[in-house]
Amino acid sequence: MLCALPFTSCSQSNQKETVSPPITQTSLPDTFTTLKFELDGKPCMAVINNKFKDFKGKAEYSLSLFLTVKTIEKDANGHPTEKESVLFHELQARIMKDLGLILPYCHTGTTTMNGYRDILLYISPSDQDKAIAVLNKIKQENPRFESYTFEPDPEWEAVASFYEAIPAKN
Repeated sequence: MLCALPFTSCSQSNQKETVSPPITQTSLPDTFTTLKFELDGKPCMAVINNKFKDFKGKAEYSLSLFLTVKTIEKDANGHPTEKESVLFHELQARIMKDLGLILPYCHTGTTTMNGYRDILLYISPSDQDKAIAVLNKIKQENPRFESYTFEPDPEWEAVASFYEAIPAKN
């Protein structure tokens, strides 16, 4: 089952204090590639934002922020049912909207694994505390939102294998 494409990739605020991503992010359209792979003998899927394949602004967004969302209603492979997919996308949209009101981020994609999904973001290290405040509030309100982790990743090594798997443009 293919999941719907992620809702947004780079955030911008509509508040008085506008948070704007660098021009390099907004100048390219969002296009996504679906990649299939296996983990522990189970099929998995990644929907990766092509915009960041050769992104030059990695140094500004050197902190990975990976959010894990439990899949409660799942098929035999641990992938979400249609109903569960809708709930995931609603939660993902809220997270990205709420984060986008206070900080810029790069949404590199999502993964679907056995029993959970990950939302893959990169932010500036200086925005970590702001992100924590938003995420803790959403996490308290939604039992599917299991966890989030921050890791310094100035070269985006955590998503490099996905970008290596995307075919080069002609």
